[in-house]
Amino acid sequence: MTPRPDLRDARHNCKARRHPLPRPRRPAVTLQPQTHQDILRGTNAIVDVIRPTLGPLPRHVMVEAQRRADAPEFLDNGALIARRIIEISPRGRDVGAMLIRHALWQMHTTVGDGSATMAVLYQSILRDGITYLAQSGSSAMLLRAGLEKAMRLVLDCLHQQAAPLAGRLAITNVAAGMCQGDSALAQVLGEIFDRIGPDGLIVVEGWQKMGLEREYIEGTYWKLSGWLSRLFVTDPHKQSAVFEDAALLISDMDIQEPALLVPVLANCIRAGVKRLIILAKDMSERAVGLLAHNNKLRTIQTLAVRTPRVTEMDRVAAIEDIAVLTGGKPFYSAAYATFDEFRVEDLGHARRAWAMQSLFGIYEGRSTPEQLHTRIAQIRGMLRCADDARARSNLQTRLGQLSGSTTILRIGAIHEAERDARKAMAERAVSNLRGALAGGVVPGGGAALIHAQSVLRRQPINSEADAAAYRILTRAMEEPMRVIATNAGYAPEAILADVKAAPLAIGFDAHTGQIVDVNRTGILDPLNVLQKAVEIAISGAAMALTTDVIFHHREPKESVEP
Repeated sequence: MTPRPDLRDARHNCKARRHPLPRPRRPAVTLQPQTHQDILRGTNAIVDVIRPTLGPLPRHVMVEAQRRADAPEFLDNGALIARRIIEISPRGRDVGAMLIRHALWQMHTTVGDGSATMAVLYQSILRDGITYLAQSGSSAMLLRAGLEKAMRLVLDCLHQQAAPLAGRLAITNVAAGMCQGDSALAQVLGEIFDRIGPDGLIVVEGWQKMGLEREYIEGTYWKLSGWLSRLFVTDPHKQSAVFEDAALLISDMDIQEPALLVPVLANCIRAGVKRLIILAKDMSERAVGLLAHNNKLRTIQTLAVRTPRVTEMDRVAAIEDIAVLTGGKPFYSAAYATFDEFRVEDLGHARRAWAMQSLFGIYEGRSTPEQLHTRIAQIRGMLRCADDARARSNLQTRLGQLSGSTTILRIGAIHEAERDARKAMAERAVSNLRGALAGGVVPGGGAALIHAQSVLRRQPINSEADAAAYRILTRAMEEPMRVIATNAGYAPEAILADVKAAPLAIGFDAHTGQIVDVNRTGILDPLNVLQKAVEIAISGAAMALTTDVIFHHREPKESVEP
C-alpha cells in the first residue's frame, strides 16, 4: 500500500511553488521594438491608476499602509499616487514607469497641481507616437522636433486665451472647481483671497473639530521663533509678551556676555526708547538676567526673541525681511562680533510686536514703501525662477509675510484620513488660486486644449514628421476632456463634438453633463498649471520616443535573498 503523504509537506510544497525564491537579475540590453513596448506598458501601468482622479468628480486611489494597524491613504493627487509606487515588474516596464513618475513629480514640484492632466497628455502622445514610428519607420528625432514645434504653438494659444481673475465671486467659482464640490471650502477661500490679496500669507492647519475656521491676524509672524525666557512673559494666561510702539535690535548673534548689551541699552535709554525687542540666535542666562533686572527697575522694557531656528540661509533671509519690514539695520554675526558700532538709528520699529514660546510677530512695521516694494519685487523674481518645491514654498511664505496679511485656515473632519485629504486639497487650491490670480485663467475642463486644436490644424505642413506631430498632438488635446467626461459617467464623443463646434468660452460641466459658458459657471483653469502640463507632457513623451536602448544593471548581491 502506498504511504499517505504528509499534509504538512504538501502545504509546504504548495507555498514554495506560490512564492519561489527570487533569482539574481543579470545585466541585460533591450533594443527596439521591445524598448518602446516596455516603456509604453510601464507608462500605462502608472497612468491607468491616475486617470480616475482627473476632473471635478474623481475617484480616489487607496494606498495600503505599510503597517496593517494604520489606516490606508485615500489619494486623489496623481503625483503622490505615483510617488507611492517604488517599482513595478518586469524591470523593462519599470523604466517606462519611472519616466512618467519623474514627470509627475516634476509637475508637482513646479506648480503643485495638474499632474493628472499632464499624465493623460503624456500617455496619449507616447502611445500615438510609438504607433506612428512603428508603422512608418520614420526618424524619432524628426518627430520629436515636430512635437516641440507644435508645443510652442499650443503654449502661445493658451496664453492668448487667458483672462485675469478678480472679484470674490469669480475667485469662489474657480476655487469650487479646485475643491471637487466642497462648496464650503470654496466659499472660505474666495473670502480669504478677496480680503488679503494674492500675496497674503495663508497657513492651512488640521484640527480636531468639525468644519472650517479662519482666523485673520493683524501683521505677520514667524514660526520657530519666540521669546527666549519665560521671564519676558507679560500675559501669563496666554504665555505671551506684547509690546506697543516697540523698537527692534535685529541680529543673529549668540549673546553670552551681558557686557555686549550694555552699549545698546545705554544708547536706547539716552534716546528715550521705552520698549526694546532684541532678536538673537541665543542668549545666556546672565544676559537674560540683565534684561529682566532692567524690566523690574522699569529702566527700559526689554524682550529677547530668538531668530527663527531654521537653516543658515533661511535665517539670514528672515532677518533681512524683518529689517525691511521695520526699517532697521541687521547685525549679522558673520560681520559683527559686538554692538560697539550700534546707533539708535539702526533700530527697527513696529506699532505692535508680540512673542509666544514658538512664534514672533509684528504689526505695522515702519518700513519705507520703496524698500518694501523693491524687496517684494526681488522675491517675486526669485519665485518665478525657482523650480524646487521647498524653495517655492519658502519664497511664497516670505512674500506673504512682507504683504503684512496673515490668515490661518483650520480644516476639520470626522476621520483623520478625511481631514488629511481635505487639508491637502485646500493647500493645492491655495497654491493654484495664487497662480490663477497672478497669471490669469483659461477655459477649464480641457476646453482650452480643445480650442488649441484649431491652431495646429491651420499650420502649413513642411514635412511628414511635422504632419504626424500635429496629428498626434491634436488627438492628445482631447484626452483630458475625454477622461473627465468618462469619470463623470458620460459618453465623451458627443461632448467633444459639441465643444469643438462652440465658441471659445464654451466648455463641459461634469456636474450637470451640460455644455455651458465656463466664465459664468467658473469652470476655469490657471494658465500656468495648464501650460506646464503641456510642456512637461510633450517634452517627457518626446524623450521616451527617442529612447532606443535600455541597459539593465545587475541586481546587487546584497539585495538577493539566499
